Amino acid sequence: MYRKLRLAVVGLGRVSKSHLPAIRELSNKIELRALVSRDAEKLKKEAAQWEGVATYTSYEEALQDRDIDAFLLLLPHDLHANYTVRALQHGKHVLVEKPMAMNLQEARVMVTTAEQNGAALMVGQSRRFFQPVMDSVRRIRSKEIGDLININALLLAHMDQPAADWWKDETKIGGFIIPLWGSHILDYILWAYNRTPVSVYAQGHSNNPNWSGEDEVAISLSFGQGRMANILLSFNAGSRPTDEEGLTGKRIWSTQNSIYDRYLIGQNGMLHLKDEYELELNGEKVAACERSNSNFTWQLEEFAGAIREGREPLASGREILRVMRVIDGCFESMRTGKVVSIHDDREESTDEA
Repeated sequence: MYRKLRLAVVGLGRVSKSHLPAIRELSNKIELRALVSRDAEKLKKEAAQWEGVATYTSYEEALQDRDIDAFLLLLPHDLHANYTVRALQHGKHVLVEKPMAMNLQEARVMVTTAEQNGAALMVGQSRRFFQPVMDSVRRIRSKEIGDLININALLLAHMDQPAADWWKDETKIGGFIIPLWGSHILDYILWAYNRTPVSVYAQGHSNNPNWSGEDEVAISLSFGQGRMANILLSFNAGSRPTDEEGLTGKRIWSTQNSIYDRYLIGQNGMLHLKDEYELELNGEKVAACERSNSNFTWQLEEFAGAIREGREPLASGREILRVMRVIDGCFESMRTGKVVSIHDDREESTDEA
């Protein structure tokens, strides 16, 4: 019988409400060893829901805890790299929320540090972990629609107020709609193609004075050999009544009352991924799942399994470097108004499944 993974959660903000139930669901494989937050009241309230959990208001103190095997980092984006590197330097495994970092340079340091210390590094690309999403990639790999030649992704949502104060500041969030939601869509596209694009052209604008980052974006990717992808993102789609946190859905991660579609065009057919919950092949439904938080459980199970088996996890830090490269390219293109070359032969993936 293997020993449970002893996990510490750092950060008790909105997204922790999705991760903590996953830990409880996996109690046969994972032990919540510690909670870390600078907010002592929030820390006390959450700790009361768990038996025998340690609490820390100091991250440095938590790093010294020899009973912690791994850290789940749920923090503002500008803290991802620093907190990840420090944990890895202490030999701790890390699952860090997306986006991986503020830029490719930070992400590379994170990957190098993980490799130098023999620790696992996984990025919380949680929207991979739905059965229809996994099934879509399997069908692409098996050439059910022939060679993939184009992906068109569309997100039309409405947000009036940011869900957290730090979202207002580009220096903490690293933009707005691109890191919040574009990072998921870009990850899916690169995962589906299993390669790095050769170029990106992006346009982006901020229309809402309640934040400084981009809320309207168009991105065009070229993968060479006639293969491409196009992405349209909007947080200005409609003026529906919002909840008390400025969002149309009950949760920021929900796409309730939004339009979220991906059309995957092959030489011999088309897949249509509706949100993450339904997949069609040439107009016929072939996969569906319930709208739930089960993807966070599946993601955490993959993290623990990779550590236990000594393998690289799905959405590893090294794999997500290509997402960070594209995000950097998007912002450079938005700044310059030019097509940006982003291909890097040293990290080119193969077309193998």
